[in-house]
Amino acid sequence: MSGGVEPADILTVLALVKERWKVTKKIGGGGFGEIYEALDLLTRISVALKVESAQQPKQVLKMEVAVLKKLQGKDHVCRFVGCGRNDRFNYVVMELQGRNLADLRRSMSRGTFSISTTLRLGRQILESIESIHSVGFLHRDIKPRVRED
Repeated sequence: MSGGVEPADILTVLALVKERWKVTKKIGGGGFGEIYEALDLLTRISVALKVESAQQPKQVLKMEVAVLKKLQGKDHVCRFVGCGRNDRFNYVVMELQGRNLADLRRSMSRGTFSISTTLRLGRQILESIESIHSVGFLHRDIKPRVRED
């Protein structure tokens, strides 16, 4: 923690992106962007909307879109819906996935997954990395996450 002022979110609830996707809530954020749940006004289906500031020195979303498009149809990969940019931010819209693993783990009676679940998750993670490699990309930022509790 730096004790400094947190930067404002790129989008707000009810913001409209490209007159098609209406932000319903923020669901995550990190060093390279923010993720929102949004309603696709065309299909009436909830989607994930990932955005990065257009002023951000290191732009990574363009590469993420290229990789996501190449991975379409592979197991463990969400469906690409659309992408674009404006003077404030770059964005990608994709199929909304289920609850995140940290929330699922915390909801377990002992706050931990069973050995069986852990092994099945590990296998799916390795298969997804294998899919990335199969289309010619190498993920360079795979690391364990520090436990939150």
